[in-house]
Amino acid sequence: QDYADLCLKLGKTAEAARAQAQVDAMKKAVKDYGWDGEWFLRAYDYFGNKIGSNECEEGKIFIESNGWCTMAGIGKEEGLCEKALDAVKERLDCKYGIVLNNPAFTKYYIEYGEISSYPAGYKENAGIFCHNNPWIIIGETVIGRGDEAWEYFRKICPSYLEDISDLHKTEPYVYAQMVAGKDAFKPGEATNSWLTGTASWNFYAISQFILGIQPDYDGLKIDPCIPKNWKGFEVTRKFRGATYQIRIENPDGISKGVKEISIDGKIQSSNLLPIFENGSVHSIVVTMG
Repeated sequence: QDYADLCLKLGKTAEAARAQAQVDAMKKAVKDYGWDGEWFLRAYDYFGNKIGSNECEEGKIFIESNGWCTMAGIGKEEGLCEKALDAVKERLDCKYGIVLNNPAFTKYYIEYGEISSYPAGYKENAGIFCHNNPWIIIGETVIGRGDEAWEYFRKICPSYLEDISDLHKTEPYVYAQMVAGKDAFKPGEATNSWLTGTASWNFYAISQFILGIQPDYDGLKIDPCIPKNWKGFEVTRKFRGATYQIRIENPDGISKGVKEISIDGKIQSSNLLPIFENGSVHSIVVTMG
């Protein structure tokens, strides 16, 4: 969808139309063949059998497909995103993060290969891969659930794990690639620090989707999705040479929605902040509602 939008921005209308047709076809295919009734399927194997389906004996649900599809908002209007994320909460969430899949594999599946070869709760067999937890965080913000997004963020963020450092074991200032999942011998024990893209994904998730400061072609879009008990926060964002001093106020205790924005004391109707002159500094007050 981003590619189709970019083509439109560049005036490449024919390519935008071609891309949009492919996007629409993909969304239809996901709804027709990728929805399992309560969550999104993971895949089909070589023989055409479902992976990550309630029909499966083990590995009924996977994090990846439910993260990507909810990030993309596929089926949001029909309630599919909410159902999928509810299923993730019920079946994949645990005290230390969101596991890759569940129930864990207890035997080797030759058509799956490596994923079913690990002990239950470790690595690809129902371990917590911190790299893809942010996909679910972003998905939660797409449907406006700030409390859930923040809860998931805290569970894997090193800054919040000091109390369990003896269990977690890896450095307290860096994300782990994997944390042992709920089916493991020692749930919560981390391994392979540094070996992960989690830091960049989580920065993207919290800066653009929880705090909601989103760079756009024509300015900065402001669209926070925060816990209801946050009274607000402040962000200084440098964007295209200008400095935006942004204060978010949440008087009604909501997770998502912008009621009013003022720029240097002047009210504007849009939540898209304009591009300012290079070197200028501007005061932004955003009231949620």
